Amino acid sequence: MKITDKFFTSLSLVFPSAVVKRVTKLMIQGGLKMKPRAYLGNSFFWSVMLAVATFEIALAYVEPTFAWIAGIATWLIVEFLFYLLLATTADSRAVKIEEVLPDALQTISANVRAGMTTENAIWMGARPEFGPLEDEIKIVSSKCFGGKPISQALLEMSERVKSATLERAVKLLVGGIEMGGEMAPLLDEVARDIRSTSMLKKEVLNATLMYTIFIIFSSVLAAPVLFASSLYYSEMSLSIMKNRVQMPANIPMSGGFSILMKGGGGGPTISPDEINIFAIACISLTTICGAFTLAQIRYGRITRGLKLVPIFVICALTIFFIAHAVFQSAFSGIMMR
Repeated sequence: MKITDKFFTSLSLVFPSAVVKRVTKLMIQGGLKMKPRAYLGNSFFWSVMLAVATFEIALAYVEPTFAWIAGIATWLIVEFLFYLLLATTADSRAVKIEEVLPDALQTISANVRAGMTTENAIWMGARPEFGPLEDEIKIVSSKCFGGKPISQALLEMSERVKSATLERAVKLLVGGIEMGGEMAPLLDEVARDIRSTSMLKKEVLNATLMYTIFIIFSSVLAAPVLFASSLYYSEMSLSIMKNRVQMPANIPMSGGFSILMKGGGGGPTISPDEINIFAIACISLTTICGAFTLAQIRYGRITRGLKLVPIFVICALTIFFIAHAVFQSAFSGIMMR
């Protein structure tokens, strides 16, 4: 074992056994070859490094209490992202298997009709075009030829894949094998059922199209434009205050109103820079929540929103800065008067 592997493995000892078991299962479902404790050690090392860096940077701008909060929040966020990476990998592998599962079942059914035993039919059903499912079929076949009952080998396969569709299909097959039913018709029926379920999912995607459009519009377009207008309004107000700073403290306005020039009556003021930071943080949080909500509505798996997060955040922040520049360009002539 390398020195780095020993180092990261020793760092993983801070995690409880339940976390190690959960990560081990996700890595198996994702088809990852890295050791679970080495992965946990890497996640702990980089999360601590980033947390310390965040603490040191925040300490230069805010009070120590808020710096500690920022550091701890960074550590939790990085650890959560490492976990989401595993969950997303497992979900992506499951989706690939579900897409080719009906074809694989029909291939095995054709082999059974040709006179092969169930074990040989499964072995011959492993084809390169099935992707990750090919590897799983080979594992099942090797265990069957090694003396393990086919029912147990199939159930173990369903545990190595994070797919409810595969799990239901395996339970039906195991039930048919244990009751001694004909495998070929059963395999064909399961394949047709999976295809019907896939068609229903596509109909659900079409039915939720309006929700998708609303989430994208509100989080990626509307929110950045509104925050940009608020930022420009604060900058415009500050500019007006500075231009009139030489005038009397109380300036009578139409309708009986007056503007107090001395710090808004002595209360705390918020600068445009602080509003800018607040806007960027809110836009980022809104788009992240929007991506996860969209994934839950469209696909029923919140982890599939992880790949949408960078796209949503980058697009929303780009629109925010563009909208702010447009406001400045459009109203700069009015401000100069």
